[in-house]
Amino acid sequence: MRGKDTKTRWLAVWTLIFGGAVAAFQIGKAPIAIPLLREDLGLSLTFASWIIGVYATVGAIAGLPAGLLVNLLGARRCVIIGLLLIGSASCSGGLATTPGVLLLTRALEGAGFLMVAIATPTLLSSVSAAKDRALVFSCWAIYFSAGSVIVMLAGPLLAAFGWRILWFATGFISIVYSLVIWLVAPVVPHGLAGGGHRLADVGYILRAAGPLLLALAFGCYSFQYHALTGLLPTLLVERLGLSLTAAGAISAAAILANGLGAASAGLLLRQGVPLWAMIATGFAFMAATALGIFHQAMPAAGVTALAIASLLVTGLVPASIYASAPQFAPQAALLALTVGIVVQASHLGHLLGPSALGTLVEAFGWSSAPALFAVTSCAGLASALGIRRHSRAHPDAQKRPAPAAGTAAAERE
Repeated sequence: MRGKDTKTRWLAVWTLIFGGAVAAFQIGKAPIAIPLLREDLGLSLTFASWIIGVYATVGAIAGLPAGLLVNLLGARRCVIIGLLLIGSASCSGGLATTPGVLLLTRALEGAGFLMVAIATPTLLSSVSAAKDRALVFSCWAIYFSAGSVIVMLAGPLLAAFGWRILWFATGFISIVYSLVIWLVAPVVPHGLAGGGHRLADVGYILRAAGPLLLALAFGCYSFQYHALTGLLPTLLVERLGLSLTAAGAISAAAILANGLGAASAGLLLRQGVPLWAMIATGFAFMAATALGIFHQAMPAAGVTALAIASLLVTGLVPASIYASAPQFAPQAALLALTVGIVVQASHLGHLLGPSALGTLVEAFGWSSAPALFAVTSCAGLASALGIRRHSRAHPDAQKRPAPAAGTAAAERE
C-alpha cells in the first residue's frame, strides 16, 4: 500500500494486531505459572521474579538496536521471525529441567517479542489509509492488554495440566500464527536509497527531540502502569483481605479497561484533541487517583473503582503515542527506529516500576505510594509540555499524513 491509498485493509490490520496479542501471551503466562514453576523447579522467589522480568530487561537494553534490525531485514520478515523465535523458545522452555535453561528461553522469547512489537507498526502503516492511520495505531496499542487478559483468563485452565502444557500451547500458537502473518502481511517494497539502515541513523534518533519526548512519556507511563498492575493484587490480598481469585479478576478488569481507553485514543485524535493534552490528562489523572487507591481508609470497592478508572483514562497515553509516532519520526525511513526507542523506554519503565514501588512500600508502607506516582506524573507532564512545544515549532510535521511504510528506505523485503 502507498501513502496515497484511500482504503484501509481492516482484515490485515486486525490480523497484525492479534499477532501482537499472540506475542503478548508470553508475557501474561509467566505470573500465572510462577507457583507451579517454584514447586517443579525449586525456584526462589527472587529467581522466579526474573522469569517475569527478563522480558523487560531484554527490551530495556535492545529496543533501539531492534529497530535497526527491523530496518535491515524488513518489517514483515521480522514479525515472522519474531513469532517463530517466540514459539521455538516457548516450546524449548517447556522442556527445561533447570532454572538457567528456562531463563535463557524466556530471554529468547523476549527478543522475539521485541521484534514483533517494533516491526508491526511499520506493517500497519502500509495497510492503512492516511485518514485511518491514527485510529489504526491507537487500536494497535491494545495488543498488550488483550494478550495479557486472554492468558489471564485461559491460562489457568491450561496450567491445571502443568506449566509445561501452558508453555507448549502458547509456543505452538505463536508458530502457527507466523504462517498467518506470512499469508496476510504485505511485502513492503523498498525504493529509496536513503540508507535508513545505517548506524548513523541511531545517532540521529538520539538527537531528535520528537522521538525522545515520545520515549520519555511512554517510559513514565510504563513505569506507572506496571507498578500499579504488578502490585495491585498484593494490595487487594494483603491489605484489603480479598481472595487471590477476586484480586486476579479485578486486575484483569483494570487491564481490560486500559485497553478500552487505548481504543478511544484514535477517535479523540481524529476529533482534533492534541496529543499533548491526552498525555497530560492521563498523568494528572493517575497522580490524583493514586491518592485514593493507596489511602489506608479506602475500602476494596473504592480501590477497585479507582484502579479501573485510572487505567481506563491512562490508556489514552500509549495509544496516542503509537498513533502519533509516524508524524514524530524525523523521516519515513526512521519509523522503526522511532518505535524502537519508544519501546525501549517502555520496557525500562516495566523493569523499574514494580521494583521501585515494592521497595518504597516495603520501607514506608502503602501510604507512601502516591508520592512515587506524583513524581513520575510530573515527569510525564513535563514530556507533555515538551511535545506541545515541539508540535508548535513543527506544525507542518504534525499535520502531514502519516507516511506509509512502503516509502521507507529501510524496507528490504
